[in-house]
Amino acid sequence: MNSRASWRCVLALPLLLVFVTSARADPWLAPDDPGLRSDLQLLADEGLVTTPMTSWPLSWADVVRDLERLRSVDLRTASISEAYDRVRREARSNTRVRVLNPHAELAVAADPILVRGFEDTPREELEFGGGFDWIGDRFAARLQVRRVLDPDDGKDTRLDGSYLGVAIGNLMISAGYMEKWWGPGWAGSLILSNNARPVPSITIERNFSRPFDVPVLKWLGPWRASFQAGQLESQRDDFPRAHFIALRVAFKPTPSLEIGLSRSAQLCGRGRDCGLDTYWDMIIGNDNDQSLKDQPGNQLAGFDARWSAAQSLRVPVAVYGQAIGEDEAGSLPSRYLGLAGAEAWGRVGHWTVRGYGEYAHTSCNFSRAEPIRGCAYENTVYTDGYRFRDRAIGHAYDRDGEGWTVGAIAQKDRWQVTARAYDVRLNEGQAGERHTVAPQGGRLKGIQAAFATQSREWGRVRVGIGYDDATGSNLGVPGGAKAFVEWRREV
Repeated sequence: MNSRASWRCVLALPLLLVFVTSARADPWLAPDDPGLRSDLQLLADEGLVTTPMTSWPLSWADVVRDLERLRSVDLRTASISEAYDRVRREARSNTRVRVLNPHAELAVAADPILVRGFEDTPREELEFGGGFDWIGDRFAARLQVRRVLDPDDGKDTRLDGSYLGVAIGNLMISAGYMEKWWGPGWAGSLILSNNARPVPSITIERNFSRPFDVPVLKWLGPWRASFQAGQLESQRDDFPRAHFIALRVAFKPTPSLEIGLSRSAQLCGRGRDCGLDTYWDMIIGNDNDQSLKDQPGNQLAGFDARWSAAQSLRVPVAVYGQAIGEDEAGSLPSRYLGLAGAEAWGRVGHWTVRGYGEYAHTSCNFSRAEPIRGCAYENTVYTDGYRFRDRAIGHAYDRDGEGWTVGAIAQKDRWQVTARAYDVRLNEGQAGERHTVAPQGGRLKGIQAAFATQSREWGRVRVGIGYDDATGSNLGVPGGAKAFVEWRREV
């Protein structure tokens, strides 16, 4: 679709909305709404929500359990009280039991945003779809069928967001296409983010994050664990239908500190050995001392942490970092990619505001004067790399990116404004042809803003604008103005 047609679609969207109605119910909080995440993080930093906040999707049941324990004395400031009200309203809307909720959605974009963050934005120039949600006492299901215009990956019909889940004890077992975000970053995650479309997977995770009863492990505090086993696309040039395995544990030894451990792997696939010995070699990290034919696959692993000064120092500031190893040495991760950031929050007039600054470097040995180029998200066995449907599974920079993002989230009642600006050098190594953002190396500067509001009558409307500047670079990516409009109704 050319840019003129894209703009016509944006302008025509309000006329289309009158024909669409929707509702939504989910047992999980998907990684798509920075305002809801900011509210939950505020409550968590005050010690009012105990569940770890860096493993998305979150469990609504876990969050609601904490909300029901709160008293009016806990809501001691306007910001806390308003955050509680917004989260509580979302919880009531999303956790209705034994109610079938048909839904529909529509989104139009003029030149979709290339460098995605936690905020979900349209992937294509036109997206529309529908389905239903249902939550029972033990089972939950969501069917989401979406059609897109002129898709980059050739898939114009998508089931992204669909799942079938069942609760067994304190475990939720689900199968489907669910977005995930592992790590404390707002602009990206080095190991698993929503940059790529969701990998179809079976997921097993804790429903409630209650601490261990065993004294020797009780110090870990509330903890969450998630295991994902999925299959990559059949159109890969290396080994079609390769398996994708990911495991994460996040825990809070104190209300101010959260630590996460993550590991992921690509293995098997058509034309590769795939027996129990392959999985065992993957588990114990028996990779580099074997021939390429016998190596189990491609693995990433590392850790992240976030510390808040809100309770210990009564200062609304937090710092966080993430380090993910692309290689292995001595049975431990090595050749790290890095991410670090800081955030602060407070009151500006009648608005609750959170700001952040985040740095990311997606080259191996990022902290050295001469990092290793052409290494991150690449592999000698899986030559398509750590990617799914032409997008990096980890950070949106893909391989060999380095840059800063600054952003802000402002909320008042049912109004939300988000903004971010970034300055990043992409594909600095210029090695290989698999970079999914920039065919050539260069510098990209961008700015984006989005405005959202919602009501019971009209649902949620979000309008975004932006501008990318690739002047003086040979990135081979479209610059200029960008815009999108989204609509959905949540009951």
